[in-house]
Amino acid sequence: MKHIIYILLLAIVAGFTKCGKEKPTISNDVPGLPPATQTGANTFGCLVNGVPWVPQGSNGTNNLSIDYDPGFNKGIFNIVAYKFTIPTSEQIIVGIRDSLNFLTAPTTLALSRNSIYSISYGKDCDWFNQHADVLSSGTLTIRKLDRNNGIISGEFDAIMVKSSCDTIKITKGRFDFKF
Repeated sequence: MKHIIYILLLAIVAGFTKCGKEKPTISNDVPGLPPATQTGANTFGCLVNGVPWVPQGSNGTNNLSIDYDPGFNKGIFNIVAYKFTIPTSEQIIVGIRDSLNFLTAPTTLALSRNSIYSISYGKDCDWFNQHADVLSSGTLTIRKLDRNNGIISGEFDAIMVKSSCDTIKITKGRFDFKF
């Protein structure tokens, strides 16, 4: 009988120890990329043709920068990310060239040649969706635009085709910046 009471008490105590709140964890749904956060973590990453791509290396300049200016062209922002791996370098630029001040998050924007939202990828070729010889489609989603705390975060994807160059598929793109 003592053993049954002892086991019952042990089970009750074990049950209460699980009642405490567990800290939430940020899951990274794509290995090799930073988690998709909205805290101003200064992170950037995407898959380029299925391969994780994050800024790395240096040629003497920062491999990741953001430009946010609410006073120019009704509000702009631009992300420039570099990947320097000898002997090649790669660059991804994502931005809004106009009207950021009129957007309210969350919002999804089209990345096309005729839009004010742009994306480019450069390695062996230069794929810039604003050039006439590049066919592109994609989206840029602003998940958080907190002007008071200076945070902008979101996601992007694009497919870019240019004759005599490989097709570029950028997927699972994410950024989270403090400006």
